[in-house]
Amino acid sequence: MGVLGPVELCRDGEVVPLAGVPQRIVLARLALAGGRAVPVGDLIAALWDGEPPENALGNLHTYVSRLRRHTGGDVIRREPGGYRLDLPADAVDAGRVERLAVQARGQEPGTAAATLAEALELWRGDPLADVADRLVFAPDVARLAELRRHLREEWLDLRIASGTAAGALPEIEALAAAEPLRERAHLLLMRALHITGRTPEALAVARAYRDRLADGHGVDPSPAMAGLQRRILADEPALRPPENPPKRGTALRWRADRFFGREEELATVRAAIAAGRVTTLVGPGGVGKTRLMSEVLTGDELVVELAERSVPADVAAAVAGALGLRTAPHGGAAALAERLGATPATLVLDNCEHLLEPVRVLVGELVARCPQLRVLATSRQRLDVAGERVLRLGPLPAEDQVALFCDRAALLRADFPDDSRTRELAAEICGLVDGLPLAVELAARRESVFGLAHLRDRLGAGLNVLDPARGGDRATAVSATVEWSYRLLDPSAQRLLDNLAVCRGGFTLDALPHFAGGDAEPLLAELVDASLVVADPPRYRLLETVRHVGLGHLGPDGERRARDAHARWMLTLATRMLDRCRERDPWTYPAMRRELANLQEALAWLSGDEREGDDDREDGARLAAMLSVVGADSPDPGLTEQLARWAPERVETEAEVLRAVAAGTGEWLRGHLPEADRLLSAALDRMPDDHWLRWGALLIRISNGMFAGRPDQVRADAERMATDPGAPAWARATGICCSALMDAYGGDPAAGRRWLERYEHLLDTGHLDGFVPFTRGELLAGSDPERALAWYDRSIAASDRVNLTYTGHLARVARAAALIRLGRRTEAVAACRSALAAVRSANMTAQVWTMIRLIAELLAALGDRESAAALVAAADADPMAPAVMGPDRERLAALRAATPSPGCGIAATVELALRRLAEA
Repeated sequence: MGVLGPVELCRDGEVVPLAGVPQRIVLARLALAGGRAVPVGDLIAALWDGEPPENALGNLHTYVSRLRRHTGGDVIRREPGGYRLDLPADAVDAGRVERLAVQARGQEPGTAAATLAEALELWRGDPLADVADRLVFAPDVARLAELRRHLREEWLDLRIASGTAAGALPEIEALAAAEPLRERAHLLLMRALHITGRTPEALAVARAYRDRLADGHGVDPSPAMAGLQRRILADEPALRPPENPPKRGTALRWRADRFFGREEELATVRAAIAAGRVTTLVGPGGVGKTRLMSEVLTGDELVVELAERSVPADVAAAVAGALGLRTAPHGGAAALAERLGATPATLVLDNCEHLLEPVRVLVGELVARCPQLRVLATSRQRLDVAGERVLRLGPLPAEDQVALFCDRAALLRADFPDDSRTRELAAEICGLVDGLPLAVELAARRESVFGLAHLRDRLGAGLNVLDPARGGDRATAVSATVEWSYRLLDPSAQRLLDNLAVCRGGFTLDALPHFAGGDAEPLLAELVDASLVVADPPRYRLLETVRHVGLGHLGPDGERRARDAHARWMLTLATRMLDRCRERDPWTYPAMRRELANLQEALAWLSGDEREGDDDREDGARLAAMLSVVGADSPDPGLTEQLARWAPERVETEAEVLRAVAAGTGEWLRGHLPEADRLLSAALDRMPDDHWLRWGALLIRISNGMFAGRPDQVRADAERMATDPGAPAWARATGICCSALMDAYGGDPAAGRRWLERYEHLLDTGHLDGFVPFTRGELLAGSDPERALAWYDRSIAASDRVNLTYTGHLARVARAAALIRLGRRTEAVAACRSALAAVRSANMTAQVWTMIRLIAELLAALGDRESAAALVAAADADPMAPAVMGPDRERLAALRAATPSPGCGIAATVELALRRLAEA
């Protein structure tokens, strides 16, 4: 599959012709995702540049279906919410190029040059040539074009290093002519000319390039060109390739162990040093600033380590030492500037955060007095010097975290395993320590003591396992790196940081008033500057290592106050979410998912033994009840289990009523239908007609009654909902629809349609959610499944538009059933696999069993009656499976075996169903 030229699909070594541009766009978007799922919305945006037609979703499915005919059914996979290209990275030419580029890094120059030549041969022209006019591909086109330039320069550099400069010279000259302002091309040309005995021409290249920049842009070349010119004039032997060139990667290194990842950051730092006067690497302690800096060094820099310096005068003294002076010169910065003069130089200042003011003053004066001086600094805060470029360093990418962990662990244990389970556990461990290189390395050292699984469990309980048993310093202990930065803060900022440590999963600015007074935002800015809070506006978060230290500062009383403030924030947010849920505001459900960790944290705190007051019980019950109503439309497995634990022993007080609503919702989502009915009924019996959450409890009992097969209860509750003035319009419409669905599932869809006609004035809610079109589809499913499919597609689109997971998944289940009954088996297999995965991940147990029964029907149609019977038996045996009504009774009866097999649990049944579908 190719994107390095016109979009190309190959199968069995032959190019497959694609019919039109839409198929090329979809294929390119999937190929560029690197094996990740591409959301449906992204594909639609790529196809229509933000102006999709009315039937965009249907058109997309058509394009994907046509592509599958060319690729084979298993290559393009349907995932929840999108599609994924299930191919090895090497199957896409861009992935092969990246692999070859990585492979070349560890090879000697001649071999590496051949490897990069192989990579460059994969380009067939401009990347994505036939779809490059689409705005959505602009970043990819730019990235791939720059990658081609970079690899070509690397290839030519390697040819020079391997002693074949003369052969490479014509191509280097052509490159420099084609890229008149690209400095590296001219540096390569200067080296090649000098090595081949044409030194005057090499120096002329430098002069011409300098004049071109000055005349056209008013800037000077980077210090690299002046340095190379100086080295050519001195005829340094190092410029001549040795007879046996060393392997790449054996240049100056500060440490002997391997360096992982950070290719983009390395390139960015080098470019920043070349383009600017002052560059500062900023990031939290342990993120790898010093290590990254050392990877950039060439050996010609003046390196000054400030970690062990403690007073302002030490800064000038340390720089003086780097310049070869025995003591700090009289006159400070002026004397140092005189020593540096106008000679090109790079000054590196490592660990500046505790001496910011003297570093700021010294750097500012040196840069002003020394026109050829470049400064590279590392700090947890920016220097705040005029013209400073700040590069913030974050944790390693996930893949590099795991590679670093496994590399360091293998150094300490010769039998350290190299398999998928090891990498899976290593990824969990790295996630618990935020992917900070220091913490990852410390965790790797502990692996030989505890083993992977126990180390993961111990880290989950706290990070103390990483701290040394005795001694230790800020360079070798995770908590010490945080404490070092913490001690440099103003006391008010320290208090805010400690209080924010109770937030799990980040926070937004609206949280600050609950934790501090009106001056909280300037304090937050100080914490961000100190790299103790990670800013990704509008969200902010503390790394887990920082949270660990902050919680340790609070003490029992401080933590209680901080968690009470956190719970007040979450109560405020939940109230807002419930209000906007009533309006079906699309903001509601993404907001809930963003703050889910915080909501669960607050729920756990308010349910704890230490919260014994009446107000606390009321707050906890109120939060749980609000989350149950909002979360019912976008269920999360963890929250579902948490809500189910709120069941009261009796239902008398207001708090107990709200607890019953919360627990009843949790039991309904888990599939415990009788218990859900008991709790919800007890709550409704105690609720007055004007209760603020009566409509929510009614709606959930209606849903529960549907799956329990109680049509009379559903009809009665729907009528109560229809006349409830406090119920939102969409809730009244949903109740009416549920009653109609009971008629349809009982075998009388005509009665359901008549019921809808009776309440037609309540059903104009298509702009709010997708439940009404879902119901219309269900009423047509038996008589006109083709029309039903169109209604299901409308339901899915409407539900996705307002982020309603639950209704969208219901429509996906129904759509799979319609495809089965239409005999469109290939589509049905894909739809069943996708829908089963979706409802399983959302912990929608009743829908999981519905999908199991549908898959049994499909497998029987495909000839696998034995597996079909096993699936039906498993559903029959589980009391959490929904009741079977109407025509479904006959369908399932025909699938049951004469001698029923024993049922197996839901996990084993899902695994069996997916395995049989894959075989189908």
